[in-house]
Amino acid sequence: MKFTKMILTMVFVCLFAIGYQTSTTSAATWHAGTPTALQGKWQQKSSNHDGNHAYYNKVSITKESLETTYFGGMPDLFTHIKWHKVSHNTYVLHARRFIDGYQHKIHRLTIKRISHNRMYMHLDGHTYFSSRHHLFNRY
Repeated sequence: MKFTKMILTMVFVCLFAIGYQTSTTSAATWHAGTPTALQGKWQQKSSNHDGNHAYYNKVSITKESLETTYFGGMPDLFTHIKWHKVSHNTYVLHARRFIDGYQHKIHRLTIKRISHNRMYMHLDGHTYFSSRHHLFNRY
């Protein structure tokens, strides 16, 4: 009788412990395309070092792609985008860049939306012509 009671207690404790194990996996879900909150046209006014020439850095975010133009040069096109939200108004996008010939390198863009009309973005952990001091404005 004591042996049966001890076995049942051990089985109950094991089942209880298995049912309450915590999982260490990330709960973030990756979505295809770009976040609706970021879609639109963004620009940032910049000037060269002597301050004589002004130009606009531009970012156009559509449902399927992200295109950047800076210093008035050729645009960078990012496609094959997947994203997830890491915190309030902060998004991480993984995308392929056309300049790389859509090779297997996946670039990581981190975009922080400060308000409805202002944001900054980083490419692979580096400032990508924007920072907290040089924000993009929606136009």
